[in-house]
Order: sequence, then C-alpha cells, then structure tokens
Amino acid sequence: MQKKYFWTICAGLACATQDEPANANHIFNAIQSTLRHYETALNPYGMSFHLATAPKGTRFYHGTGTPDPITGVEWLAFKPQHSLGFAHRSGRKQKRSDTQQPLNKAADITTESPGQAGYLHTYAAAKDLRLLYIDGMSAGPGGALEAQDRILFNDTIDSPSLGPRPPVGGPPAEKERAFQTCRMAKEVWGDRIDGVVRTEGDFEILLCSFERDMEVVRITQTKKQDGRGIRTRSESEHSKEKDRRHGKGRGPGSREPRGPVRGDCCSIATKYDQSLGQKVRLDFDHFVSAFGYGLDLFPDGSSRPVLHHIPTELLEPVRRDINSMVNTLEPSLDSFNWQAIADMIVFRYSEELKILAAGDFNSVESIRGRIEAVLEPFIDYREFGAREDIVELCQNEFIPASAPTKSVGGRVISSVSRTVCSTLVSGLLDGEDLNDTVESFKHLLKYLNWTTWKAE
Repeated sequence: MQKKYFWTICAGLACATQDEPANANHIFNAIQSTLRHYETALNPYGMSFHLATAPKGTRFYHGTGTPDPITGVEWLAFKPQHSLGFAHRSGRKQKRSDTQQPLNKAADITTESPGQAGYLHTYAAAKDLRLLYIDGMSAGPGGALEAQDRILFNDTIDSPSLGPRPPVGGPPAEKERAFQTCRMAKEVWGDRIDGVVRTEGDFEILLCSFERDMEVVRITQTKKQDGRGIRTRSESEHSKEKDRRHGKGRGPGSREPRGPVRGDCCSIATKYDQSLGQKVRLDFDHFVSAFGYGLDLFPDGSSRPVLHHIPTELLEPVRRDINSMVNTLEPSLDSFNWQAIADMIVFRYSEELKILAAGDFNSVESIRGRIEAVLEPFIDYREFGAREDIVELCQNEFIPASAPTKSVGGRVISSVSRTVCSTLVSGLLDGEDLNDTVESFKHLLKYLNWTTWKAE
C-alpha cells in the first residue's frame, strides 16, 4: 500500500543511502506522538491515518443538557472531566467557536436562568469499535485540520454539496465534518468504520451510531449552575474558589487543565494522559501517511508540513490508499507496538546525542571516547573496525527478531535507528576533526527533531 522512495540522509560524516519510506524521520516522530498530548502539541500538524480499535466494554463519556440517551452522530471523550465541561455549559448562554463541541442539538440549550443542571453520560462500547485515527491535533483549529479536510474530505468542508443533513448541532465546519465522516463510513467504507478518533484538549471519538455501538452505564445530573455558568455552592465554597483564583490552593472544585502543558513531559498528569490513550489500540504496521508520497510538504523552507498549496489530484493516491486500507484490512487489538520501540530509541539516545552535538569537548579523542562508551556493548574488540557489525547490533538493540520489520512502522523505525547508529559509528571510526564530528551530530539532531529537544 505504501509507496517507497529512494532517499539519502547525510548527517555530516555519516551518510546512509537506503530504499526506505520518504520522510522516515517525520513518520518516526508521528508514531512516537500518537495519542499523546505533550508530543502532539509539539507536532500538531498530523499527516497520518491509522486503523484503530477500542475494545468492547471500554468506557467513554459525553456531557450534554439532556438525561436522555444519545442517538445518532455524537462525540465521546476519553475522560469524564472533559465531558463535564460541556455538561456545565448547558446551563448558560455561550459563544460557540469552530472547535470541537457537543454535536447534538440537545447540547445547544441556552438559558440564563439560575439553577440549570447538565448531565454526564457514561457509556461502554457495545462491541470492539472499528475506528480511524487521524494524527496530530486533529480536532484543533487552523492548519491542524488540514489533513482531514484536504485528504479525507477532499476539500468539501468549506463548500459542502447540497442536500439534506442529519439533525447534528455544533459549529458549521464541525457539523460538516461529522456528516462527511459518517457518509464515508456508510457509502465509501461499507460500514467498516464506526467513527474517527481525534485529539484536542482531550482525546475524542466522533461516533456515527450511538444507539448501535454504545451501551449506557449511567447518566448522572451535574452540580447546578448559576446564571454565569458557575456551579452553585455555599459561601465557604465561594471563599475557597476565590483563594484558588489567587493561587492560595487547589481543591476539588477547580477545573483540570485541557491536557499537559508545554514543557510538561514527565509529570504524573502527563503519564496519566498517555495511559488514557491506551483506551484505543492503533495499528502501526499498516497505516497511511502523506509523508510517504513524495509531496512537497515543506514549501519555501516551512518548519511544519502543509497541504494548502498541493493540487487535489496529487492527494488522490493518499485518499485511495486510505480507502484501500479501511476496506481490506482488519483493525487489530494485538498489532506490534512500534511506538514502544520508538520510545526506547528516543529515551536511550536523546541525552547522549544532545551532549555530542553541544560540542563541549577539547579534542577529537575526547568526543570519540564519549561515542565509544555509548557503542561499547556492540563492539567486538577483536575486530574493532567491523563497522557493519557494530551498526547492525546497535540498530537492532530494541527491535525483536520476531518484529514485522517489513511493515510500514517497521521500516521507518529500523531506518531511523540505523541512521542514529551509523552516525555514532562514523564519529567513532572516521572522525579526524573535532568540528566536523560535532557538526555531524548537529545535523543529526536537526534531522531527527525529537520532542525531547523541542521544549528545552
């Protein structure tokens, strides 16, 4: 399904030429960022589409202004705190913007009368849900929506076709995305997809048939709101809220942030966020990425991938492969986890590569000593110069022999791992000049562009 392109990566002294997917570095970072807020916030402009599965019985949440079970097209949040925000809004007049909102008309209740309550719905998947994951900040504003609007929906969101629409509420563009998603699920994919998974402040599922795919666990009434949309409480609670606003404390009434903040890579909140992403299992062996089609995604030296300048006919092969993937492959609950392998590579080499690129060495011998310490487990000192043996052992340190290395994810991870190891080995065996060796690692860092370096 994926097209292969001949590409060359030269990082100073290290130059590896392989028959590998184009933009392997960008696809590697996409794999490592999937269903993670911190990494996705740093790489918001997604270009990839994965088959995904939510196991039967997995719980999801929906906030609304009605106690009646939802039917038809609607959204689901991964965590209840996100849905509570929408339930609380049901009791006040609000200005709606073109971001992810509750899509059912019942959620559009507007009133200024005090004492209005909302409802938090808890649902469980009635079956293993078949989903399409759109990577990046795919429910966010601006360019982060470009891949789905231009590739998946073929430029129809801003100029929708005439005809009836289901009674779906929300901002116009989101209503059209919901309509187009479920139209494609039925007409193009033969009901082989139940909805799509996207990322904004929370992870969410846009589901096409609530009554078919969800079972009600419980519907609870939320705390009543006053006329400004603030939960009613006692005077002492108001005092505590005032203290919290002035930084004097944080209690159970305070609102959780909409995801890990920039620079927050290792906190408990971030780890919790990453664990929530495991509610959905992604297929890293078979997926479609616009990075792999020879497209000019970085015009005029753009620092982020964009699609606005690419004619729609050049995007047709990507659309065709997405449709083929959905119509011919089955989502799997036990596909190989290439994201875990990407994590091990990043966590093992991120700090070492940063030190080598910083160049704080007084001689070429000193930097080669540092490189040798990194590569020592892979060196047979009876054959110190056996370059390919060292590279191969290093490259495959974290890749099991049984891993499907010929798959899309396998070829990308193997390629990036080899590039890292080849650069290290070249610095050890070929480095004659300190500045040239340091420069090779600077080029490597620029090529890899890992999120561990972006927030520093």
